Amino acid sequence: MSKARAASKLRVQARHREHMGIVTSLADFRWTPGEAIDAESLVDDPRISLYCLDHDNQRAIFTALPADVNPLDAPFMYQAQFEGAEFLVALPYPEFLRLAEQIPPPRSLLCLHNIGRCGSTVLCRALDEIDGVVSFSEPDALTDFIHRRALPASEQHQLLRACVAWLGRPAITEDNEHIVIKYRNQAAGIMPLYVDALPQAKHVFMTRNVIDWLASFHRLRVNRGDEPTRYRRQQIIEQQAAYYQCPAAEFEALAPPDIPSYLGLEGRALGWLYMLGRYLELREGGADIAAIRYEDLQRNRDAVLLGVLRLMGLPDRALSAAKRAFATDAQAGTIFARDGERGNTVALPVEMQETVRRILAAQPVIGRADFVLPGTIGADGKQPTEPY
Repeated sequence: MSKARAASKLRVQARHREHMGIVTSLADFRWTPGEAIDAESLVDDPRISLYCLDHDNQRAIFTALPADVNPLDAPFMYQAQFEGAEFLVALPYPEFLRLAEQIPPPRSLLCLHNIGRCGSTVLCRALDEIDGVVSFSEPDALTDFIHRRALPASEQHQLLRACVAWLGRPAITEDNEHIVIKYRNQAAGIMPLYVDALPQAKHVFMTRNVIDWLASFHRLRVNRGDEPTRYRRQQIIEQQAAYYQCPAAEFEALAPPDIPSYLGLEGRALGWLYMLGRYLELREGGADIAAIRYEDLQRNRDAVLLGVLRLMGLPDRALSAAKRAFATDAQAGTIFARDGERGNTVALPVEMQETVRRILAAQPVIGRADFVLPGTIGADGKQPTEPY
């Protein structure tokens, strides 16, 4: 087959995802091979969007959506792609990389890293309200890199840059020159990869008080009627390491040996420490990355939004447009939607709070539930005069 027809259609027969937390893969679909497609034509087709990498077979997988479905309008891009795919397209890596080099870069790129349940979806939507900005909420091909830690750095960087190029190509972004990418929370474990591979981008990391963060997850479990499950320390370490696809030793160092067992949500506190630790490592290494706290986004909204606008090189007058997004629930229609106008009113049980505080007391640096990261935008409630 000639290079011009290196892509191929995959006909969707059925689809299945166990739950939303799973990283996307070709296994989400049952498919049969289809006809060849002109690879060059994919670049200019707005219905075609990058879904995942099929690394074992060295190819990128795209979804083809109906003309009236825009995955960028959904709270989570990968879910809209999964539900709406009319067919898939497989593009071998050589053509995927070659064509990516021909795609013009955006004027600016903001990478919005986060711990989840911290206001990242609404901030992504707020920036999308601004003229000239287009936001991608959780394009999962980028999350796939948590599974690619063993690849040489040069190969990871090349693939990641190609993914970003295909996501932000003009057929998708139209005339918008500024791109925002909001990552999924488990990708926070490989923030150094994104920072190294995308040095031209601005990077922001969103966090939240760990007690309130866990309470947000607890509310979801209460709504489902789930009972708390207790796990041995080693089980929790293995669960967290599997979620972030990192060596278990990284969680061994975070789990105090004198706490022999954890309720499931208590174990998530180790993930919170792990994600914040990646940020601190980047800052200590001189990386240009800033932080945002959920609490500041709620209380000092103008200061935080202005800080982000200036980071992106956008005018202060864009603030009014950005604030429109806060009038509605950015996750409406998903399992993460608010319980009415007041949001979460379910507190984390006292027993769990005490365990989390014991975990924090054993940490050499991050010893508080409301730990403020260096480089936090708007933490003092003041509107910044200079970009971070």
